[in-house]
Amino acid sequence: MPKKIAPKELIEQDFRNLKSSERLCTAPKIEELIFMQSIEGRAHNGAGSFSNRFYTNTTIDDIVRALGRSPKAVKAKRQELIDEIREFVESAIADDPMDRLVTRSGRPLLGIQQFKERQVDYHEVLKGLYLGGLRDDPDIRKKAQEIYKINIGYGRCYTVNTKVMEDMGLDGEALAHHGHEDRISYYKSNGLIVSDSRPKASVSKYIKYLYIRHHAGPGQSDDCAIVAGGLLYNVDVALGIFLADAIDTLDKYVPAYSDQDKELARRIKVDYAFLDVGEEAVYELAYIAAIPEDKIDELPDSSLRYLLAIDDDTGQSTLETHLNFIEGKPFQPIAISYKRIFISGFYDFVTDKLKSVKGEAVFRIPDAFAKELDSSVAKVMQRRFITVSPQTSLKSALEKVEARKGDLIIVKDEFGNILGVVNPGDFLVFLKGRL
Repeated sequence: MPKKIAPKELIEQDFRNLKSSERLCTAPKIEELIFMQSIEGRAHNGAGSFSNRFYTNTTIDDIVRALGRSPKAVKAKRQELIDEIREFVESAIADDPMDRLVTRSGRPLLGIQQFKERQVDYHEVLKGLYLGGLRDDPDIRKKAQEIYKINIGYGRCYTVNTKVMEDMGLDGEALAHHGHEDRISYYKSNGLIVSDSRPKASVSKYIKYLYIRHHAGPGQSDDCAIVAGGLLYNVDVALGIFLADAIDTLDKYVPAYSDQDKELARRIKVDYAFLDVGEEAVYELAYIAAIPEDKIDELPDSSLRYLLAIDDDTGQSTLETHLNFIEGKPFQPIAISYKRIFISGFYDFVTDKLKSVKGEAVFRIPDAFAKELDSSVAKVMQRRFITVSPQTSLKSALEKVEARKGDLIIVKDEFGNILGVVNPGDFLVFLKGRL
């Protein structure tokens, strides 16, 4: 088993490389916590500094120790981030809600600075936390699989005795990738899965928190869950789903292991009287987020690190881009997740899948356009229009808008037929400073 744990020098090198080459839209200390966890997956998959050498039994604990950090301190900090999200929920349940994703002292949740400025509807955030917290549960995935007649992989993390694992001829890769649903009871009775929360010292050194797959199959895309939740409901629901995913990531290395995203979802279900969605909606989201077997290499499934990673060319994170798309705002086309999936094609997939479930009703009018519908016809008629041909460059059209104080760009062909309308407000932000 030791040969399957990454060497200290490779872990240190990979950590240095991540810190020097990537920026996340969070505080530096939280960024480090996320990088530490990313190294676990990179060691398993032979990525980064591991260069096709696969250390499949490497855990976050191995990485923290190799980097000379205190496991106790790192676990406590990760739990603190979860507790801050929990406190947001508890405040709402106690009828003392927050209108921003911040702590009572004003610190943004997960260190994401834009959360200090973004006003949210706490009710919708709680709805997203409920949906997101349950959609990953293996029982939910199994039920969604039955309802929608598809194949979804599922499993959960357990406290595992790695000495027993080795004696049984297993390793972290086999537990994580093969189906073990019919052997879970056997693993518990055989001591592989440890139920004692305080094992003896002679045993505790072998205890690690590992993922055991119940059923083999394609997983779910966190990107898809966030974007689909936002389109089905609203952007605050999407933020709640994102927070649930963050909890699911962070609680892989905390003082006391448990499914804290699921626990928080159940707390909302029981104690938040105004929750207006049930488990049927969770099954639906689990289905929509499920990656089809023929799309495994075509759809992103961004980890927390990839959701927060800032694209060098655009200065936007994947999360920010998803939120802009949901709200109907301009977004920069970027490649996302470790698969480097082009984001526009991914958005097409999500909207097409939503159509298959909900039909055209899924497409909500963006808030700015909804307000326009409340205007009088006379007011709309007073708006100034700029007419251009389809060959006119966007830059040239926007310059006309600026010069003439226009409100809309109408595109006409050579016969005077209207081909479409462009709202310059969606693009002028990119032209500022150039005129």
